[in-house]
This record gives sequence, C-alpha cells and structure tokens, in this order.
Amino acid sequence: MARTWKATSCSRAATSSWCRKVLRQGRGSRALTARRRIVLLSAAAIACCAGWRAASAAEWKLTTYLGQTVLYNDNLLLSRRNEIDAIGFTTTPHLILERNTPTLTIKLDGRFEFNEYIDHSNFNSQDQFIDLNVEKLLSERSRLNLAADLIRDTTLRSEQDASDRFLDDSIRFVTVRANPSWTYRLTELDDISLSGNYRNTSYDSADKTDYQSYGPTIGYDRRLSELDKFTSSLSYLHFDPEGKASSDRLGLLAGYAYEPSERLLLSGQGGLSYDLNDGDVGYRARINARYLLDDQTALRALLSHDIEPSGDGQLRTRNRASVGVTYKATELTTLGLAVDYTDNYDYGLSGSTEEDNDEESRYYSVRPSVAWQIAEDWDLVGEYRFRHKAFEGGDSATSNAVLLTLRYRLPTLTGEGF
Repeated sequence: MARTWKATSCSRAATSSWCRKVLRQGRGSRALTARRRIVLLSAAAIACCAGWRAASAAEWKLTTYLGQTVLYNDNLLLSRRNEIDAIGFTTTPHLILERNTPTLTIKLDGRFEFNEYIDHSNFNSQDQFIDLNVEKLLSERSRLNLAADLIRDTTLRSEQDASDRFLDDSIRFVTVRANPSWTYRLTELDDISLSGNYRNTSYDSADKTDYQSYGPTIGYDRRLSELDKFTSSLSYLHFDPEGKASSDRLGLLAGYAYEPSERLLLSGQGGLSYDLNDGDVGYRARINARYLLDDQTALRALLSHDIEPSGDGQLRTRNRASVGVTYKATELTTLGLAVDYTDNYDYGLSGSTEEDNDEESRYYSVRPSVAWQIAEDWDLVGEYRFRHKAFEGGDSATSNAVLLTLRYRLPTLTGEGF
C-alpha cells in the first residue's frame, strides 16, 4: 500500500541563489574532473529548471524494488579459449524517482547491481546504471528535453561491443552520455528540433580504447495527418579515440512514422553517411515497430544499419535486429521471448568503415522467460539465455545460462510539494 508524505516547498529565490553558487563552482574548480563537472552542472541545471516558476501541483513518486538473482553460466566470458562455468549471485536495489508538474517532468532511474561468483571472485563487481530524463515546457510551442545516463559496468555482462573481438577477461568500463534537445512548433503541422549528443567511454584495460564522441543534430518533422508524419534529420559526429586519429561524419535521414493509436507504432528512416576525412559514403537505415495485439500480447521490433563508435578505437558498421514478445498467459503469469542480433558486415560494400574481412563477426542471443506473481508484492522470474558469437575466420563461442530472480516491490512513496 502506498504511503503519502508532504514535502516543504523551497522559495524561488533560495533555489536561484543555490544554482548560481553551484554553477560558479562547476565552472571555476580546476580540481574537478571533466566527468564530475558534467554531473555537477547537470544537477544544477535541473534544480534551476525546477525553480524557474512556482508549481502549485508538484507531485513526487518514489518506486523501489529489490531483486535477488541466482545464475549458472557454462561460458561466463563467451570466450573460445577460456571457457569458465560459474554459479553467481546478483543483488539489485532499483529506485525510480519522479516529479511532475504541469510544465516540468523529471524521472531519475537508478539500478545498482552487486555481483558475486563462487570460486571466481575476480569477476565480482559492483555496477551502477543511472538514467535521467527531464522535460520542460517553455510554452505551448517550445519544449526542452534532457536525456542523460551513467553506466558503470563490465564487458562480462554488457553487450555494447558484442560484435568486436573476443575477450578473455572481464574489463570494467564507464560510459557517460548526455542528449539535450529543444523542439519548437513552427506551425500546426511543422516542428523543428536542435539536439546535441555527447558520449565518453573509458576502459580499465589496454585491450580496449577510450573514446569520446559528440555532435549536433537538426531535425524537421511535417505532420501529414493526425495519424502520420514525415521525419528528417541532419547530424554531425566527431569521434575521438585516445591515441588514434579522430574522424568526422555527416549523417542524413528521412523517413515516415505512422501511429494510428496507442496500440500501434510503425516508423522507418533511410539516408546517407559521409566521411569528411576520406570521402567514403555509406548508408543508414532504421525501422521500428511496436504493436499491442490485444490485452494479453505485445510485440516490439527494431532493425538498424548505422555507423557507431566502438572500444576498438574505430567507427564500426553495426547491423542490429531486436524482437521481443510478451504474452500474459494468466492473471499472474507472463511469458516472454527476446531475440537480439548484431553484426558488423558492411552490406552493400559502401566502404563506410576501415574494418578488414577477418574482423567481420556476428552475435545473437535468445532469451525466453516466464514471470510469476507469487504474492501482491513478490515476483519470481525464470530465464534461459543462449548466446553465440562467430567471426569470419571461423572462430566461434557459445554460452548457456539459467537465471532465477526473486523481486520484491517495496511500498511506493508519494507526496506533494517542491
């Protein structure tokens, strides 16, 4: 049962004074690292946005989960040489904090994983996944958004470089991403948007290459009817790997989106990618679908071909496909199936990356699951994971894993105030 608490509102003057102080500290302190400065300034910006105007109907909500997972994996590293079978335990506190007013929405999602493995303590880790989304309505026509996240994980569990080379050890990495954007409605049918994209990834190993990438995007949407619209964007990407040559690319996308109801979304985009350094031209493509067949069955699908940063210190061609299905078999039982596929083959021979044929690889995973609501606040989830990775030269690896997760939903806290 939810509990209600009341928060005391802060004055606008006090908030503004605090914001100015923190912003001065963030700009002036040489002792702060770049990452800490970004986090500090982001927090100050959010607080300042919250204090722009008094909100009479601010609502807070805190949702908390606690999960315990036991797993067995017969090839923990997904390695073709160093196959390690292990039993592990993962404890996961998960918190979601939301604040809503008529003009401001803030959502902070934090998940903290504590992983331990029997007889393989060198793989133990404490991982953090923090995601922030802010939306500020400036007027009926203008809107600001901020999406940012911090990921502190290991290559043992992450699939961000799934189509890169085999690794025979677990490598810690930290990724910081920020995506601010501004959208303005020109007319009843036309929208324009300006956005920025920043990413910084660092690894605790010389086997991987630290890198950062950033660049702006200009978008234009034209509503064709109440159900569909034309979409387009022009983007610039600067990729700067540590100790290697940087590269710059222009990207163009144009497409169509159809959303007749909340139950169905279909969108597709295609375009070009141009390397400003050597003149290579590649192509880009994205297809996204979401369909709620009925009250029991939901389907999602994603297909993309694009150029992405990688821990190998190069921009890589990545083809991604993802399909997920959930089916509510009974009031208390839900079945799920997720299939993910990634490769770095440059279909069409567009010459959009420098990778050799020997480095071409494919990766896929299949994850069937079943979830039971065993009590009002308790869920039990069983999952099987099959993963396979293969390179053009013939090297391949396979892993099988079984996971059992018990999750408890703590009472939700709600309140009103600042």
